[in-house]
Amino acid sequence: MGSRLSVRLPSVAECREELRVVLSSRVFRQAENLSRLLEYVCEKALLGQAESVTEYTIAVDVFGKPRAFRDSRDSSVRVDVHRLRKRLALFYTHEGSGHALRIVIPPGSYVPDFQVCHVPPAVASRSEEAQSAESNAVGPPVNNGSTVLAASEEAAAELPAPPAGRPLGSRLVLALLATVLVAIAAALWLTLRHERATPQVAASHASIAPAPLTNGEVHILAGFAGDAWTDAAGHLWQPDRYFMGGVAHPGRKELRSAPPGRRLFQTMREGVADDVSEERPGFSYDIPLRPGTYELRLYFADPLVEVTPPLETDDNQNARRFAVTANGRPLLQQFDAVADAGYADVDVRAFKDIAPGSDGKLHLDFVPQPHRPFVNAIELEPARLGHANPIRIASRPSPYTDTDGKTWGPDDYFVRGRQVRHPMPEAARDLPELFRSERYGNFSYSIPVPAGSYTLTLYFVETLFSPLAPSLFCRGPGCRVFDVSCNGTTLLRDFDIYQAAGGAFRPVVRKFSGLRPNGQGKLLVSFSSSTNYAEVRALEVIDEAP
Repeated sequence: MGSRLSVRLPSVAECREELRVVLSSRVFRQAENLSRLLEYVCEKALLGQAESVTEYTIAVDVFGKPRAFRDSRDSSVRVDVHRLRKRLALFYTHEGSGHALRIVIPPGSYVPDFQVCHVPPAVASRSEEAQSAESNAVGPPVNNGSTVLAASEEAAAELPAPPAGRPLGSRLVLALLATVLVAIAAALWLTLRHERATPQVAASHASIAPAPLTNGEVHILAGFAGDAWTDAAGHLWQPDRYFMGGVAHPGRKELRSAPPGRRLFQTMREGVADDVSEERPGFSYDIPLRPGTYELRLYFADPLVEVTPPLETDDNQNARRFAVTANGRPLLQQFDAVADAGYADVDVRAFKDIAPGSDGKLHLDFVPQPHRPFVNAIELEPARLGHANPIRIASRPSPYTDTDGKTWGPDDYFVRGRQVRHPMPEAARDLPELFRSERYGNFSYSIPVPAGSYTLTLYFVETLFSPLAPSLFCRGPGCRVFDVSCNGTTLLRDFDIYQAAGGAFRPVVRKFSGLRPNGQGKLLVSFSSSTNYAEVRALEVIDEAP
């Protein structure tokens, strides 16, 4: 009869016994802080509370940090976790070299794995006390990925056992084959575990193979590892690529409004947070480009707003500051995405006259100043030298091309307000499509533009307060009055669309020149109501550079 190799999953009692042996070892006996840290993360994992193990909870529960602890300002937890990984590796290299059950804290995680490893008989050196504890252990098995290993060892055991008279060499070959199968299964488990732990999140330190550029545009979802995605404007966003260093994380979860698309902020690439052996906790992108001039847009939504509870007098500003350079040219210095966004949930910064270096690549460096940098998305589009690309926004959910051949993007960069499309009466049958949807309320548009001077054109029409709506409490002039300003400068005061047009369903266009972005690189166009709600149909921004 052939023999069958059986490897069962470790029970909770066995895992706790392994933890006890590790903590009583020479390696950990004199490391009080690291022992307390190891015991904390292991017990949380064994109790099924792995999701509660974060940098913040470790700092507060293990090391007694105040509730106002900020991981962006204090790296002590990351340093201690790194030291703990090194000490565990030292233990299993010497004292614990014969242990079949091992405690491992993978890079990028604070949660330990209890891994079943194949140990050759000549190396096995578990104490009789530990073996006795394992044989008498009770409790449910702990499944930390050992299922794949156990299944593979069982699969290897399906190989027929060598007959008693078979030469020793044949037995060694079969044993070696079983070991190889277990090693392959272990590698497969590590891959699957990473994919489960960070779904749709890209690799941490090495870029995926670059895809060839098609039309010269680059749209990258930082930290994303899923399929390419097309946004409402028709831009194809690719998963993370061309990066070096950093780690991929989920992005900010709660967004009240996130133009130009929530998908851009679901993931992020962030400076190394858990491995202090890195020379610097930053990262870079080396993006191949065709020769020419480009406009660059960087997208940010800082999740520190959610994970760090603000104090009563704190609004999460100054919690993260970093720098960004392009081929060595400074783009952002002491950049704070929370402060930069103002009242908006997200922040977008634009830069013109971006070009590849002599090697045909754009080298973007995200550098701590002093905190870990991050980015959610990167966009590059061909542009004319010295000019920013035109920005045309229609208050509608999809793009639109007018009769002059101008393409208007969907509603973008808004802060508050509501977008709606009203049914039009027969009297408005000739009203151009651009004027058939509106954004209304008390709202703003935070439009990112590079440094320069711009012309802003606003498009209005009154379709609600008209004589054709007898059920309304107000019809005609004076029913809708509002102000419009840009970066604090009044553009329109007590503006009445009906009065300006001389009636309903008649478009009104107003143009303003010489506008410059504020210190956050935005044209902040604000609509403030005086009587009823302000409204707008479309906005156009044109660079005035000659």
